[in-house]
Amino acid sequence: MKIYLTIILMIVLLVISFSVLAGSFEEEILKKLFIFQKSQLRYLFSKSFLQQVSFEEIVSVIDQYSKKLGDLESIEKNEGGYLLIFEKGSAPARIEINDSNMISGLWFGNYSLVSDSLSGIVEEFRDLSGDVSISVIKNNSEKIIAYNDRQKMAVGSVFKLHILKTLYQKIDNSDKKWHDIIVLSEENRSLPSGIIQSWPQKTPVTLKTLSILMISQSDNTAADHLLDYLGRKMVETGLSEKNIPFLKTRELFALKFSSNREMSDQYLNSSVEEKRKILEEISFAGLKNVKIGDKPILIDKLEWFFSTEELARMIFELKDTEEIKINSGLVQKKNYYLAGYKGGSESGVLNFTHILQKTVESDIYAVSVTVNNKNRNINNEKVSQLVSRLIDSVIQNK
Repeated sequence: MKIYLTIILMIVLLVISFSVLAGSFEEEILKKLFIFQKSQLRYLFSKSFLQQVSFEEIVSVIDQYSKKLGDLESIEKNEGGYLLIFEKGSAPARIEINDSNMISGLWFGNYSLVSDSLSGIVEEFRDLSGDVSISVIKNNSEKIIAYNDRQKMAVGSVFKLHILKTLYQKIDNSDKKWHDIIVLSEENRSLPSGIIQSWPQKTPVTLKTLSILMISQSDNTAADHLLDYLGRKMVETGLSEKNIPFLKTRELFALKFSSNREMSDQYLNSSVEEKRKILEEISFAGLKNVKIGDKPILIDKLEWFFSTEELARMIFELKDTEEIKINSGLVQKKNYYLAGYKGGSESGVLNFTHILQKTVESDIYAVSVTVNNKNRNINNEKVSQLVSRLIDSVIQNK
């Protein structure tokens, strides 16, 4: 028995020793990324990694972090990987090393700055090209930041929060149940994002499945089926004229990206009732002639329009729902008692909307940021970095 226990103990010690050595080696490689000459960096990466990410991109990312954060001072290991401590701030990181001791996987998260302030971050948002709206509300009562927060702007898929809110209202105020079945129909089949656009027609799906997919994976086909289930006029209750008729994603794709440009012109120049008739025709038409481009198209006329204040209050109202907690957005779920999220984007449109609570006793913050540029694409990486810093400054009360 003693021999058996001794063997087990040795195995455990070997595993621990190997883990420590592996961790130490990973830390050394991470350090080398920020102290090696650029010409030497290439030799740290596996061929398979360099086939997926160009060496120029790697150097560009490392340069970006070095310029913003200064010299790397130390590295702390944590559950999610590592925290890189720089002279001016910090950033999370994960790394994978192959059998040849070369980097086979590498990820750097959004950084935070020691000297960050809310006013400084808002100023950086103001400097962005295009229109910007920011709303940060504590406990749904105290406005921490209100920058153009009542300006209705294009928000992309964040409109799905409004569908979810309406669905909860319908179920709470009727005999409808979450396990009720909807049969997938061809006229509500949309384009990605999502997964159920490729599912067979007449597949039975519960309301709960559709709502989860609509929020966690931003499934467009799920959203269109739920909009159809609720009824367009019910969803439109209380909305501004700019959102009426309230569009399905399928209809938006057809109006914006069809080769038939006359259709969108006709739609935009029609009355509300005439628009509804055009949408009926679109619902039964196919999407074969739809080609989504990479430039902003009519984002100020054909979209879903909400202010960041509306979105911040909406996600607060939905804070107890299961759907918004599956995808935590720009934060790591394990670091929060409550982390809910919905985002939206298309060319020229970007929104991040979070609901965050650090501990069960902490204040609850709703953070919503929208950026619109009808003339050019938005630098998504830069905006997401700013939103992450905003969240960090708000939650940490810097």
